[in-house]
Amino acid sequence: MHRLFQKIHTWFRKRSKSSILTILLSITLLFGWVDYITGFEATFSFFYLIPIAIATWYIGTKSGYFITFLSMTIWVVSNFAAGEKYSTELIRYWNTSIRTVVFIFIVRLLEEFKHALHHERLLAQTDHLTGIPNRREFYFQAEVELRRAGRFKRPITIAYIDVDTFKQINDQFGHSEGDHTLQIVAQSIQSSIRQTDIVARLGGDEFTVLLPDTDQNGAASVINKVQAALADEMEKTRPDATLSIGVVTFENLPASVDELLHRADEIMYEVKATGKNGVKFNRI
Repeated sequence: MHRLFQKIHTWFRKRSKSSILTILLSITLLFGWVDYITGFEATFSFFYLIPIAIATWYIGTKSGYFITFLSMTIWVVSNFAAGEKYSTELIRYWNTSIRTVVFIFIVRLLEEFKHALHHERLLAQTDHLTGIPNRREFYFQAEVELRRAGRFKRPITIAYIDVDTFKQINDQFGHSEGDHTLQIVAQSIQSSIRQTDIVARLGGDEFTVLLPDTDQNGAASVINKVQAALADEMEKTRPDATLSIGVVTFENLPASVDELLHRADEIMYEVKATGKNGVKFNRI
């Protein structure tokens, strides 16, 4: 059952909002026709919740409201055409109003649940301190980019960045100052890379930048800009902080994200071994 719902979800995610709306309008009209041919004694009104829920989830709240009012109109008309009669027309208005209020309430609940789910997903993907993607999210995105690079036979570059003096900053100035330093590093990197690049905090004082579809020349341009921005920011806010950066361009793609990180980590430690506060490029 879970697999079925996953397939349905994927199918809707691949459709445009206009095509989904067209499908939902057709479903709503179909329910209205079924309502009419089965007569007013058998109620199908709650089946209208199917297109209402889909509209709310995949298009938006306004579309959910639109399908709600359309559904109630079709429901009233189809039952009236089927011969539904009440002792007074006020009962018809009452029944319609109650269903409409219930459906609107469900639309609101779905929208709130959708926002809560989105917020929870963001929390699971984001490093709470710096606001950039965390290690888990990096692995997910890097796996996607690795597959894409393999499919199109394109290079991919990764940079591994380490704050050399982070332990000393924590010991001398306290963890709050260390946290502030990490936030500055994350913001500086984020503002220096391209929209297609991916920055993440791997943990502690270690960051990574993934440069999809980027050869060594392109990587040098981006990483040198990142290094300059970091140096300028550190000079203004934390002059005692330096950074070591190891950069690897893969023309022969690694088998896994772990290998991707491991190779860049090795190059970063070579920078540390030769005096820290620098950047070294490698190509595989």
